Amino acid sequence: MVNTSRLEASDRVTLLMSFVPYLLEHGPVSVDDLAQHFDITTTQVEELVQLLAVSGIPGDNGFYQHSDLFDINWELFDNQAQVELWSHVGVEATPKFSAREAAALVAGLQYISGIVPDSDKEIISTLLNKISAGASVAPENLLISAAEMPVDVDVLTSAVTSERSISFRYRNGQGIEQVRTVDPLRLDLVGPTWYLRSWCHDRQALRTFRLDRISELELSEQKFSSPVSANELTDELFHVSATDLRVQFHVDTAALSLISAYNPQIVSHLGEESVAVEVSFANLESVPIFVAQVPGLIRVISPSEAVSAVQEWANQALASYTA
Repeated sequence: MVNTSRLEASDRVTLLMSFVPYLLEHGPVSVDDLAQHFDITTTQVEELVQLLAVSGIPGDNGFYQHSDLFDINWELFDNQAQVELWSHVGVEATPKFSAREAAALVAGLQYISGIVPDSDKEIISTLLNKISAGASVAPENLLISAAEMPVDVDVLTSAVTSERSISFRYRNGQGIEQVRTVDPLRLDLVGPTWYLRSWCHDRQALRTFRLDRISELELSEQKFSSPVSANELTDELFHVSATDLRVQFHVDTAALSLISAYNPQIVSHLGEESVAVEVSFANLESVPIFVAQVPGLIRVISPSEAVSAVQEWANQALASYTA
């Protein structure tokens, strides 16, 4: 709830941009309902109505005429505390989504619909209808499979709501399992893979976990102890700490997009088709797994222990194949 008695100018503009289409869609709406929907006070709703009455688009001569302003049903507003627009200006001139843009948005919403709580599925449905109605041409009738969440999203939601940690069994790329306790901070979807970004109690550092390697997920009795909030996280999927191992690679430029989630730092350009990059890892065991994602397009340069780790991994894989 906004606590100030009067809205700031930026708040008024933002609210008005949502206010008008909401009124056009729902018709007469009570002041109380508007206050609840937009999470403001009834006094602030009345302030917005007064502002809306003197808003519009000037005519060709640069002056406002009556037809250039929004018109409110003042009798309904004064007697029944309901807001109704009798006339509106400029709304039809709002840029619309192209059919391709609308189809992309619809596909994205359909994809994430499988992971949102049941209470939010109605919001997804409403957004799908609004996007279709707001397109310049009706988008193609796409049917996208919903994203599959490898773990129980309700446990994660409960953890965040109650600020309680979670514990789970985690299997790394080499198949080694460990029990970890973390404070869940953020979920990221990269391609088809979900990642959990969290504060790890065992490492006392930010760590990123693949959800498809998590099992036996449970809500812990421990309270959050993370010194970092979700809002403070950067868009970099993997956090770099002072203790991380920094490994340098030569990579074909065509493979850069395939490893972008690891936030590779370009050190130098080796020509038109390859670059030297540096990537940080929490441990040495992660390096061969990383290299295996772009076979033939990447080569480990340094440090020597990283080179040896990849060579040993490749020899073991070759021995298993030829046995």
